[in-house]
Amino acid sequence: MNFPADLAFPLYEPIIIFTTYVKLNEPEDLSFPCANSSLFSPPLHPFTASTMNPQLIEILEGLLFAVLWASATPATKFAVHSVDPFLLTCIRFLFVGVIMLGYSIFSRKNPLERPSRKQFAQLFILGLLNITVYMSGFLIAIKTVSAGLISLVTATNPLILILLSALLLKRKLTRAEWIGIIIALSGLVVATIPNLRHSHATLIGVIALIAGIVSLSLGAIYFSKTGLALSRTTVNMWQLLFGGLQFIPIVGLNGAHNFLRADLNFFLSFLWLAFPVSIVAYLLWLKLLHKDAVKAGIWLFLTPVLGYAMAVTILHEPLTAYGIVGALLVVAGLFYSRRKPHLPAY
Repeated sequence: MNFPADLAFPLYEPIIIFTTYVKLNEPEDLSFPCANSSLFSPPLHPFTASTMNPQLIEILEGLLFAVLWASATPATKFAVHSVDPFLLTCIRFLFVGVIMLGYSIFSRKNPLERPSRKQFAQLFILGLLNITVYMSGFLIAIKTVSAGLISLVTATNPLILILLSALLLKRKLTRAEWIGIIIALSGLVVATIPNLRHSHATLIGVIALIAGIVSLSLGAIYFSKTGLALSRTTVNMWQLLFGGLQFIPIVGLNGAHNFLRADLNFFLSFLWLAFPVSIVAYLLWLKLLHKDAVKAGIWLFLTPVLGYAMAVTILHEPLTAYGIVGALLVVAGLFYSRRKPHLPAY
């Protein structure tokens, strides 16, 4: 299977990495059965729906998605003051997965699909790559790497996916993709070196984060090769559940390091990660994709910048010229890699 040249950028947090990439020329394949349901998306007030410009609504939805998505790392930084990050992740994915499972069981409009044994095995592997391994790298980094740098590194996920597709699927990279990769990687170098020098990051944390992103990209490639004949909702639900279950032995091995203080910080952080980030942002993303996959991808360019801005304003991480230049280079690299070759005029 050839990796499609036109990619909508994958998301950087596994709650909605159910496909990890989408074909831009197949927007009808992006519909999410729950996206328009009354459970998650109550209808707009008639006055609002009739008076607001549809383009303005789409912009507001895109901005809300980008803000919520970028808030995942700062929210996790807050949460780890009250709970071990591995325990938090285990509880979170099981919680959201069970909610999705319950909705599928009781939904008349979208009844629960029953995967075959082979499909269950494939979903288990997807959970391992997209949830367990990826999040383990992220959680190691969350303890030792600044939130701003995490946002920039995870933003390069699409470029790592492109590189791996060239290596594993023999897909030929375009000139724009090569240039975009070089620009983005140079931005990471600019942002990372000062962080390492001033103890705002550790080399182990950065390596663990990159390893997790590689696993996420491998999950995308594996998904493309399996050709799972299941809805996106079903794939996402089961990989979340399997990922949460796979974290149980990790939590057990963590032993004495496990802790949970059921304080206000824990509940606010957990609920924010579970609902606004995991469900609301997920549904907004699917809605944006359904309207226009190309425009939807553009909102993802905002997430590294917003993530860095939140790290500075909310977590009070230092604002440096290196960080600003690094963020701009990463976003520029992502943008440039999306350029299509100009056709000669006749």
